[in-house]
Amino acid sequence: MTGPGPGRRGGSTGPDVVYHVPYPLDPSATSASGIRPVRMRDAFIDIGCRVWEVSGDAADRRRSMRAVRDHLRRGGRIGLAYSESATLPTLLTGPRHLPTHPFLDLGFLHWLGSHGVPVGLFYRDVYWRFPEYRERVGALVSSGTVPLYRLDLWAYRHSLTRLYLPSCQMAAHVPGIPTSLTQALPPGCDIVPREHRQDPGALRLLYVGGLNEHYRVHRCVEAVARSGATTMVLCTRQDGWEALRGEYQSKLGGHTRVVHLSGAGLEPLYSEADVAVLAVEPQPYREFAVPFKLFEYIGHGIPVIATRGTLAGDMVQEHGLGWSVPYEVDALAALMGHLRDHPEEVAAAAARVAAAAPQHTWEARARQVVHDLAGG
Repeated sequence: MTGPGPGRRGGSTGPDVVYHVPYPLDPSATSASGIRPVRMRDAFIDIGCRVWEVSGDAADRRRSMRAVRDHLRRGGRIGLAYSESATLPTLLTGPRHLPTHPFLDLGFLHWLGSHGVPVGLFYRDVYWRFPEYRERVGALVSSGTVPLYRLDLWAYRHSLTRLYLPSCQMAAHVPGIPTSLTQALPPGCDIVPREHRQDPGALRLLYVGGLNEHYRVHRCVEAVARSGATTMVLCTRQDGWEALRGEYQSKLGGHTRVVHLSGAGLEPLYSEADVAVLAVEPQPYREFAVPFKLFEYIGHGIPVIATRGTLAGDMVQEHGLGWSVPYEVDALAALMGHLRDHPEEVAAAAARVAAAAPQHTWEARARQVVHDLAGG
């Protein structure tokens, strides 16, 4: 619950920031959509901004909005406002998913912009633009939600200084928004130093993530089974695994261990891994989607095997963060065998990842927003 006035403060070196989300923040969240808003709020505080938090249920948000308005009307200054969208349309973020407060949040962002406050908003994804969305939620639900997603974009176009996206490539899929309004703001990471030594003649891989239609790793699992002294830990949600166990069980070959961990429980997995895996089946959505786990791997200094033809693969290849290969069993198995026999290449890639990590922290993302919107 938030209260009136800036409920949390950092130092005094940065501008006052209105931090808005149309839902309660959850510090214990384990999904990317819950982790990111909390980490971005904390990052603004950590870089010295005074944060006016507007979150919680509708009543909490209304009280916090009133405090911001009163502050500005009394001549106070706000350097910028930053918001993070929900996975649902803004009008449906209440507990009953009904538009009971239709003008509250979008109206507040517009009011800030009209009073000279630069406003940036992170727009999470455009899954609703793809046929899979209608197939998943049904025609009836999508007929109601899609117009509300479009309403959000219409409001953003008329209120925002900057619309942040996970990647620049996503801009082509966001209707009605000029490209000039958009900018990439990928996930961030926390830097976790580690001392790691690869065992001679062995390679330990780690995959952390879902196994749904956007994260198909069947051929990677097959390649692990084929490549000799290579093993993989596949960490995924238990319900997701149970739903797809039949597709993977025969491919495990005794070389892939399936676990169900999250949060702090992942740390031993990160410390033991030689190489992380984002070798997922390429598809149109993967051409612009940025896996949250890529940046967790970067924060832990772990090089990555990613799929050629995906945005993650392009990023890994361009910045020397690992290896980008075709999503083919032969190609994956050959690379795994090579890395198993050449640990010096794994060590060199890990050093490049560790060197790049400071550019991708949550604090670096917050500084980018401040620079973009307040020129600081």
